[in-house]
Amino acid sequence: MDDRQEKEPERYKVEFASGTAASVEKRRSFRDRDRNDIEADLPGWPVGKPFKVRGFLGRVGRHVLNVVTALLMLPLHILADALGGYSAPDKRGPLEDRANEVDDFPVMWAGTGEAARTLPWQLDPSRRPMRVVTELEVDAADGLVRITSYEDTARGNRFIEWGGGEKVPGSEAVLWSMPLKEIAGAEVKRFSMAESDFTILFRDGSWARLETPAHCAEEVVSLLAPGP
Repeated sequence: MDDRQEKEPERYKVEFASGTAASVEKRRSFRDRDRNDIEADLPGWPVGKPFKVRGFLGRVGRHVLNVVTALLMLPLHILADALGGYSAPDKRGPLEDRANEVDDFPVMWAGTGEAARTLPWQLDPSRRPMRVVTELEVDAADGLVRITSYEDTARGNRFIEWGGGEKVPGSEAVLWSMPLKEIAGAEVKRFSMAESDFTILFRDGSWARLETPAHCAEEVVSLLAPGP
């Protein structure tokens, strides 16, 4: 192989982010600029479960569940620590935008015909098949940002890792592409576990909030930075 041959662009697993505050934990909404729900207006999208902010009792229930889960996991953490394999749980950063992180959790903010609305529905983990993995790449050679997908043979537990097996032959597909010049920038969102969320801001003012595996968001954001 020619050493001068350009390497394939790095791919990063991405999906629409999920709320982490008790009021919106594991939930997400899709909004226009007046905060109206736009899911029914997104062409070709499968029907999803309606978004709703949890009330007081629902928030208390999430806190209780998280505490119980932490207590049940404690013996495993102690055992892992004794075996030298323990790592501290990922933590969440400070709240930055209460309106969009606690009172609501939009992962798409776009008016009619704006760029964020073109993102593929497969980015939504509640809509796509469990074995489908979605990835983002920035190809400097042709100046395009792409969302691709493939079917994984061992989807595994998405709360631990995405994928982990082999790609099913012939399952790779390009779901979406856009010139990098149409992206105004990107930003890591601190109010997420291990700062794994980031937003893509398009030049028309629309934006989307995505999630990538822990500690990869900074890399993705640097790739999406506007050129000189």
